[in-house]
Amino acid sequence: MSEFRVTAISKLHAEFRVPGDKSMSHRAAILGGLSNGVCTIRNFLPSEDCLNTLNAMKALGAEVEVLEELAGYGPVHLRIHGRSLKLDAPPAPIDCGNSGTGMRLLAGLLAGQPFTSELFGDASLSSRPMGRITVPLGQMGANIECLGEKPGCAPLRIHPAKLSPITYQMPVASAQVKSAVLLAGLFADGETTVVQPAVTRDHTERMMASFGIITRQEGDAITIQSGQVPQACDFTVPGDVSSAAFWLVAAAALPGSRLLVKDCGLNPTRTAILKVLTRMGAHMIEIVHETSGEPIGNIEIHGAPLKGTTIYPSEVPNLIDEIPVIAVAAALANGRTVIRNAKELRVKETDRITTVVNNLRAMGGVVEEFEDGMEIEGGHPLHGAVIDSFGDHRIAMAFAIAGLFAKGETVIRNTECVNTSYPGFAHHLAAILRERSEPADFEVPVISNKKHFAIAIDGPAASGKSTLARLLAGHLGLTMVNSGAMYRAVTWRVLKEGVDPRDSVAVIRLLEHMDIRCDRKGMFSSISIDGIDPEAELRSEAVNANVSTVSAIPEVRRHLIRMQRAYLETGSVVMEGRDIGSVVFPDTPYKIYVDADERVRAARRGGDGEVDSIAKRDDADSTRKTAPLMVADGATVLDTSDLDIESAVGAALQILRKQGLPIGDEPS
Repeated sequence: MSEFRVTAISKLHAEFRVPGDKSMSHRAAILGGLSNGVCTIRNFLPSEDCLNTLNAMKALGAEVEVLEELAGYGPVHLRIHGRSLKLDAPPAPIDCGNSGTGMRLLAGLLAGQPFTSELFGDASLSSRPMGRITVPLGQMGANIECLGEKPGCAPLRIHPAKLSPITYQMPVASAQVKSAVLLAGLFADGETTVVQPAVTRDHTERMMASFGIITRQEGDAITIQSGQVPQACDFTVPGDVSSAAFWLVAAAALPGSRLLVKDCGLNPTRTAILKVLTRMGAHMIEIVHETSGEPIGNIEIHGAPLKGTTIYPSEVPNLIDEIPVIAVAAALANGRTVIRNAKELRVKETDRITTVVNNLRAMGGVVEEFEDGMEIEGGHPLHGAVIDSFGDHRIAMAFAIAGLFAKGETVIRNTECVNTSYPGFAHHLAAILRERSEPADFEVPVISNKKHFAIAIDGPAASGKSTLARLLAGHLGLTMVNSGAMYRAVTWRVLKEGVDPRDSVAVIRLLEHMDIRCDRKGMFSSISIDGIDPEAELRSEAVNANVSTVSAIPEVRRHLIRMQRAYLETGSVVMEGRDIGSVVFPDTPYKIYVDADERVRAARRGGDGEVDSIAKRDDADSTRKTAPLMVADGATVLDTSDLDIESAVGAALQILRKQGLPIGDEPS
């Protein structure tokens, strides 16, 4: 069971991008799979929900090529070979996981097909009502059985049917229902119209336009003509403003903070969160440009004391996903905040009204619960607590933000669900927490294809990690990268130029003018600086004495970490160092921390002819503010004190097998 442990912060100064928009990633996968050619999708969200929709399109015959992936999660840059509206019968029931969006949109797509299909999901999805789509699709002639234990719930069995066009007046504003009917309308005979009672997210209409599908809007009515084949195109998914909302609230509620979220979707049907935070007192700047039919831009927010507000009924449909974190903002504001007309929250992944109310109360918040919302009396100090997400990703993330303002430690349990919408949230949260002592690194590694992976070997000086990494790389046929050599090479250059390693400003100035090249030579990495290979000097007494000082400079680390991550663009690696599993590749599942008794390590160091003090080096590595030496989350400790190198390699291979790496027998 994974969890977040969060303590209070006093500042937030950051610039970063959030992952691709969840709603648009679902739609890009579907329309790309229906298109008449090859579509390239960039910044696809590799969340569990969107990957399930992508896998559904593969099961229906679309071919998918992965060009780049977010390390540890899945594709962010891919090609989809469309089927020109002609889909194959899926070989098995389609798993929609936790995604109501995926199931409802796919139901619309499958309602008019000439084959039987079945959609199912997890326990949470199987408890959510599907009548809102089965009713209009049934009016079009669809034959859908709801097989769930609860009436009107999934699994859904969809039988072959010939659809007829309808005009459907939605009783409740819902972008999912609208989209399901419009997708079904592509397979009906004539014009299908959806009339919405209030404005809903218009991603489907906008994306259809990008794919050459014509829809007509007259007032609240949207009409689509059947038989239109989506025209293959390239599409870039903007950053998800619903994911950005968590950090926007954190920055808004912390006076003196500054946050810049880059390349974020700013569709006017999604930006109610910005209006609410501005009304509460946050200072915000939006700079918009437009790509792929969607407004995209940067959001800059400066923190200020917040005040309570009332969420208007007209705002709720386009604010429904952000209400949990708005409730957190309300608890941090002065005065009363009223949220009503939000009864739909009770049939989300959890009953979000009761869950938010109970969790806020557990942290010291003052809240009154209503059938359709809540009233929050802000300004009461929050304290740390143990919070259960109940498997709801937005609850988990909202209360991680609350923990940033609470006295003591807040523990949020059952956080695996966060990956359904925001892969990399844990990385960004850790970066925010680290910012107390160093500039935060928000970059999550992207690797060039699914086959490439990193094995992280960390440990203190003279633990044997370099030799182990070299022999592991040889056994597995991978490139071995010695990250320490990169820091030593920079230290060598600093000393050669007569720069004092303690003068961080001078070191940074020199770094800006260094031509550092990292390459592969067979199974080993190589480094040159300004055309010179410094390998012979990397273990000199002067370099040994100063490398920890240079390595502790945040700008040096950020520069070299980018270069270390770049190795994955050309192949898998075994990389050794002191922060490979904790900082460079925090999401790799393959992590080993190599250790040995201090006396054993000192003897090894002396045997290598090196004279630096092990104890002094350990202290410097473990106490530095920037990326201190530590056992990374998920790493297995391998003590080599009593092992010869052959036994250590065998033990390491056993560890990697247990961590899921498919490898052969141990070396003989």
